[in-house]
Amino acid sequence: MDFEEVRRSVVGLDVYSAKNKILSLCPELSESDIDITYYESEYRRFIVTDCKKSGNKIMLYSTSKNPIRNLPSIFQENDFLRSFLMIFQHISNDIGIKIDNINEMFRPMHCPADFLNVLSDWFGIDINLLGSVEEKRLFLQYAIPMFKLRGTAMGLKLYLYIMTGVVPNIIEDFVPFSSLEIMDGTNVNSTLLEEDKNNSVFTVYFPVYREEFDDNLIRRIMLVLQQEKPVNTDCYISFKQHKEKNRKPFVITENNDIGMNIGF
Repeated sequence: MDFEEVRRSVVGLDVYSAKNKILSLCPELSESDIDITYYESEYRRFIVTDCKKSGNKIMLYSTSKNPIRNLPSIFQENDFLRSFLMIFQHISNDIGIKIDNINEMFRPMHCPADFLNVLSDWFGIDINLLGSVEEKRLFLQYAIPMFKLRGTAMGLKLYLYIMTGVVPNIIEDFVPFSSLEIMDGTNVNSTLLEEDKNNSVFTVYFPVYREEFDDNLIRRIMLVLQQEKPVNTDCYISFKQHKEKNRKPFVITENNDIGMNIGF
């Protein structure tokens, strides 16, 4: 992304919001790639007034107060003391920013990515099933209202929509495969699924083709279904099927000249 666009986006924001904005616009960066320089100003503290690029790092210049203002006026004209106290102000500013924005730590859409694991543990959620950071934030944002729908078709559809971006259709009492008859001489190399007649059955149908979901996403969907489905139910997954092409019939008569192999 163009650095000038990043600069225009962060100037005027507070330091905490500016860092999050940079990390969202430049996902390849980490917090260690952002340095902050504070300078004394009577303006409201922790406001970014400039942003520059220095090598692989981004420098933010922010307003700050100087603790010399708390000393008697006879000391406030001492330039050395003013600069010396500003060193300690740099250290305390980092703590002050965290305290000022402690409420943001509990907002999934704004907290640092590393803190998402803590929030997921509080809800008892396996964060590894949710995919990208954006999916994790979105799921945790709606975790509380979703838990009210847990065990229902609507709750399961909402969960799968956040994971896949596709709204599935839940079909009750439906199995997405027909009966299989095994006769003498049949070579079976696949696993056979036997439906438990004592359990209820439902199918989660995604109105997209199977190849639009990678194998890792399918695996995560299956794990989620095992965790979220009612205990006394069996669940299956199905996808949109490609239309079969109708083959034109070919009639062989005495007048046909056949110069190729015919396969059935």
